[in-house]
Amino acid sequence: MKDTIKNALILFVITLVAGALLGIVYEVTKEPIRQQKEIAEQKANQEVFPGAEFTDFAGFDSAAAAAVLAGHEEYAKVTIDSVKVAQVSGADAGYVIQITSMGYGDNITFTLGLTNDGLVGGISLISINETPGLGMNAGKVLVPQFDDVPVPADQFSVIKTTDNLTETIDAISGATITSRAVTNGVNAGLEYYEQILKEVS
Repeated sequence: MKDTIKNALILFVITLVAGALLGIVYEVTKEPIRQQKEIAEQKANQEVFPGAEFTDFAGFDSAAAAAVLAGHEEYAKVTIDSVKVAQVSGADAGYVIQITSMGYGDNITFTLGLTNDGLVGGISLISINETPGLGMNAGKVLVPQFDDVPVPADQFSVIKTTDNLTETIDAISGATITSRAVTNGVNAGLEYYEQILKEVS
């Protein structure tokens, strides 16, 4: 009985100390992690809208964004995280939409730049953790395909063979799920633009 109580007390103390240490580590690392995330987001914004300055879009509402995507099966694993207005030389030039889409192994977060004159300025990956050698090739295979292309009349679609059409995206070899996740995210951003942002542009 004494041994049981003793072991329970030891376990309690270990758990208490471990919990306290985890709390300390969290508090110490919380601010640096936040700063690194902010830097990564700023860099991604600049990559899709070089030379612009950014302000939060005052009309952004996460519930309204979710409502826009609701009912579309292909957007079931996509969220619109934030929207910023891009200004060049003091004039509104377009928007940067931050999007998260579920890939093969984890969430993929990226920015989408849209200009007021109907161009996709590009996408920039903020966070991706897909299969090495396959989905992790998104940066060099998928990202360049969205650089300065016209907004499609309908949607971008993923194909497995090259056809050189601007509205089709060549899939990463062996990583169709990742390719569709990114493309669905872009299409979700375009849907949000059509339903919400176009009204105020």
